[in-house]
Amino acid sequence: MAASRWKRFAFFDRSNLTFQSEVITDLIPSISNESGRVTLSQDEGDTVSMAVSTASLPVMALNNADIKVGGRKRSEDESSSIEAMFKALSACSSLPSQDGTIPLQSQAQSFLNSKGPSEQVDGLVLVFCASQESDRVHCIDVTVRCHPDSRSSADDNSVAIPTSDEELDGWRGYWNPFHKQQKEKFSNRVEDRIISDHLPSVAGDPVIDLAASSQGEHLWVACLASTNLTVFVDPHLWLSCRLPLATNTAEECVCYRLATPWNTQQEQKCTSVDVSSTGLIAVGTDKGAVHIFSSQKGSLRNIMAFSSPNPNLNPITSVNWSISPSKAALFCCYRSLRSPRTAGGGICCYDLGDSINLPSTPLARHDLDSRPVLSSRLCDNGLLVARPDGIYTYSHTQKIAVSPIDGIKLAVCNIPTYQAISTKHGDENTMTVSTSSYALVASTDSKSGRDAVDIYDANNKLVAFHVLLSPSHKALQAAGIMVANRSSAVVLTSGGALVTLTEKITSEKVSLLTQKNLYGAAISMAYADPSYQPTDITSLYRRYAEHLYRKGNFSEAMDQYIYTIGSLESSHVIFRYLDAPRIPMLVRYLEELRRRELANVVHNELLRTCYLKLGDDDAAERISAPNADETSCLAVASLTHNPKEALAMVCSFEAPQAAEALVIYGAALARTLPRETAGVVVSLCLGTYSPSAMAAAAAEEASRMLEYPLNEQDRKCSPYPVHLFASAFLENPKMLRLILAHCNRNKCPLTPTLRRTLLELTLAEWNNAKRSGDTEAEKLRRKEAITALTDAHCSDIGDYDALVLVQLAGFAEGELLLYERLQMIPMLLNRYAQDGGDRARRQMLAMCRSDPQILADVLGHFVSIASEKVGDDSTDHNSDDGKSTNSQEEEILEDIREALSMARSQGELPPVRVARILAGEGTGQFSENVMPDMKRRTVPLSVALDYVGDILDESGEKITALQAEVEEYNTLCKSMEEEVEALLSNQYNGQNTSNTINKDVFDIEGFYSRLQSSLEDGPKMENRTSQAREAFWRDMDQSDDRFETISRYFAKGLIA
Repeated sequence: MAASRWKRFAFFDRSNLTFQSEVITDLIPSISNESGRVTLSQDEGDTVSMAVSTASLPVMALNNADIKVGGRKRSEDESSSIEAMFKALSACSSLPSQDGTIPLQSQAQSFLNSKGPSEQVDGLVLVFCASQESDRVHCIDVTVRCHPDSRSSADDNSVAIPTSDEELDGWRGYWNPFHKQQKEKFSNRVEDRIISDHLPSVAGDPVIDLAASSQGEHLWVACLASTNLTVFVDPHLWLSCRLPLATNTAEECVCYRLATPWNTQQEQKCTSVDVSSTGLIAVGTDKGAVHIFSSQKGSLRNIMAFSSPNPNLNPITSVNWSISPSKAALFCCYRSLRSPRTAGGGICCYDLGDSINLPSTPLARHDLDSRPVLSSRLCDNGLLVARPDGIYTYSHTQKIAVSPIDGIKLAVCNIPTYQAISTKHGDENTMTVSTSSYALVASTDSKSGRDAVDIYDANNKLVAFHVLLSPSHKALQAAGIMVANRSSAVVLTSGGALVTLTEKITSEKVSLLTQKNLYGAAISMAYADPSYQPTDITSLYRRYAEHLYRKGNFSEAMDQYIYTIGSLESSHVIFRYLDAPRIPMLVRYLEELRRRELANVVHNELLRTCYLKLGDDDAAERISAPNADETSCLAVASLTHNPKEALAMVCSFEAPQAAEALVIYGAALARTLPRETAGVVVSLCLGTYSPSAMAAAAAEEASRMLEYPLNEQDRKCSPYPVHLFASAFLENPKMLRLILAHCNRNKCPLTPTLRRTLLELTLAEWNNAKRSGDTEAEKLRRKEAITALTDAHCSDIGDYDALVLVQLAGFAEGELLLYERLQMIPMLLNRYAQDGGDRARRQMLAMCRSDPQILADVLGHFVSIASEKVGDDSTDHNSDDGKSTNSQEEEILEDIREALSMARSQGELPPVRVARILAGEGTGQFSENVMPDMKRRTVPLSVALDYVGDILDESGEKITALQAEVEEYNTLCKSMEEEVEALLSNQYNGQNTSNTINKDVFDIEGFYSRLQSSLEDGPKMENRTSQAREAFWRDMDQSDDRFETISRYFAKGLIA
């Protein structure tokens, strides 16, 4: 088996949905052998039919669960069914949820209010199932399972849908498409009404095939019996979800029935049906005939009929529409009675022309394959057919592909995927086409004997998913569907369960493929997803190229490197292919650069050299003829030994030539003429560059460009981005800072990297000025640094990156600013405590008002500051500024009093903890050990007198109140005791005589005799109990059913 060598992946998520027991009994045929295991033959598996389609809910039906339709009020069962579908649909609509639980209808009301009353809410995924042994069609909702999983996306604003939301899916109800009722004529209308209301229902025709199609805002479901056909419009709005199952006709639902009864003798029996997206219904018969119906005036009318092309009149297995904007085609699969290999035997495609105006007969017939199709389960849409030797794919006119998947298949379906995407690189000759196609195959596993479901990706030669069904479950039907550009598959099993397989997001699939170095398949899948970012695809090309290069496959690696042109630095690739054997590959890369007009002078010169080494003088001669820009650069290169002349020549160029020359040779000119080169660069970045003015002043005037602000009237060319020339001044950071600062003042766009560089260089110069004592330069650089941290573009730097820079430079003011912006409370408090000034203390108190939890830390910092000030005052009490020192101490102590008042009003800190903080024992909840030799940081007791006094007064008041309550309680208890004693004394005096007369005489002799007999019988009972215990455990060891043994002993009363 060729496909057995394909690698397996898990590109799909699996989920099971089990039906109710009543639905299983009605839907799944009971076919058992002697061993009790379910066995289904090919014909028996076809007794169950399944159709999958998307649908929508009208907002009017959701808002008005009790609306009247057809003169009848909607029942509670119908309302609950619609409400359940709405809950499942709303869970897939990115609705916000507070706690991640299943959203209720009230929580989804905002989503409903965003829709108009006449709008439809799309997104339902419904599965319709029927059995030839039943006359009912069941509807199962798998919306949550089949919708794209927004949980694993990177969007943090949308709430993840938990796994429990899959419980929102489930069985929604049923209806009887061919229900009949006995009717008789009676003499009066009263009897007619009474008898008709109480007549028993007669089962309708069994459903042998189903087809569903979403046509705009409506869902069409075609139900086929052997001699009848009915098409329902939006039947999911009229379901009955009553259990146990009872007859339900969905009479209010829009329904199209046959205009004339089916003639079995002339038109044979029906075998297959399909409904198109344009409202055409095709029916196949057991004699090979095809009938096409259209809905006209409430009924189905036969507009075309044609017989089998095979004279043996082979029965039709399946009919499938293929509708395109230009034409309609019908695929017919035949099951041969004697398997003859004659024309028109197995698969045919009929060309029916325009789908709006069908002709009376098919325009053409294409015989695609003469081999028969044994079951409708082995073909899907006519385009995919499973045979023992592989999976065959057909177009309208021919067989186009065969996938080597051997083995006996039980069911097959095509899983629709997103359309192919074509990407062009340059002209039309270079094109990359990415496609993805899935085929689901259900078969029996040879090792375990269980049914297995495999999803194959034939284009990429891999198994996208593999799963074994439960031992008692057999695959009956399979169908594929695509919802919101995500593929899904549904498998119906004989155990009464739906297995749903939903495709994972592209990033997860790409990650699984790259882990096994399957970069080609990963790139193909990335291209097939329109939401996948182009930069991520380019990154895959680079990883693929690096992988091939490590393997030594340099030629194929170059093919992938070419796709990275424009995103990957060309020097990275050129450096790897400078060896002589790889020069031809390097030539391909350089030629592609020239073709895309991305090559510069250096690239052209290198390409010319490569051609000379390869002996291709003609190609080298074509490269050696430079254009005007290249001529200018070459002229500057010839004067690099004389920087002044070279810079003067650059100033004589037009702006594009001057910019290109500075990009290439700017570093060489900046080493010798940094200020002059910087002036030219600034003029190009500001757009004030003029060849005439620059040539007249030469290099001497260019340096003055750094000193003057920009005048809008001086703009003479388009400004160039600063990052083009920044690398030329890496060896002169001071000049680079001047250029960046001047461009920033004149509102030139700077990249985030350049803004971080400007801040770093400014802080470095501030630090140098601080060390050297240059006060003016220090103030100027400080102002520039604060401006960089607070201007409109400070977010480009990044708060955390800026914090690292200011911490490395020791810029305390910048640290404080960033701590406040990032709300780093502990670091901010430490910084305020180090400052210790009046403003810092007021800020700390303001923070306590908004966050009472930090009051303990603030109070601890205040105690430390106060103890330091008191210590300094004690050692230097004779200083001239003692008066100012005392006033500062009083301010600190006043702040402590305010903090204590705040602690008392907020009530967050216990008084004991406050006392420990004031005593210098730390700010924690428990005391901190202080070494004996360490000086305890404390404050005078007078600071806390008001706080302690208020606490004591409040505590005294509480104690007084408690004492009063205790005394009151004590008084109440004493009064209750006196009342009880009085009542007891009165009762004793009134009943003393009667108690004496009626007092029972205790029989001492009888009690003694009973006691003696019990003592004598004690050993006997104990012996009997031990024998019963031994018999019980012996029976337990020898018994096959221990529960029966326990029940028997319990009935005998031996077990209590």
